Amino acid sequence: MGRRDIEVIKVELPRWLAERFRRYVAEKYGFRRGSLSKAIADMIERELKSKCDLASGTVDAIVGLGLLSDYEWSGEDLVEALRRKYSLSDRR
Repeated sequence: MGRRDIEVIKVELPRWLAERFRRYVAEKYGFRRGSLSKAIADMIERELKSKCDLASGTVDAIVGLGLLSDYEWSGEDLVEALRRKYSLSDRR
């Protein structure tokens, strides 16, 4: 990735979170230059991928929602309940 493919995004974090994140990055990515950027890029990519995959409306995506959800099933149609909770369209 060249410099032209990079964009700077500034964010503000609580000090405790920034310190915890720096420790995490040091353990996982090491102390090399660019480790913070790599860690943030990896985390954002994972988060966006998981959200996009779940929003696809496939059976696997809906099962994934069930596994990730705090929803407590009480016997109703779980697929329909999850679709309502996450506003997914019915793509049958």
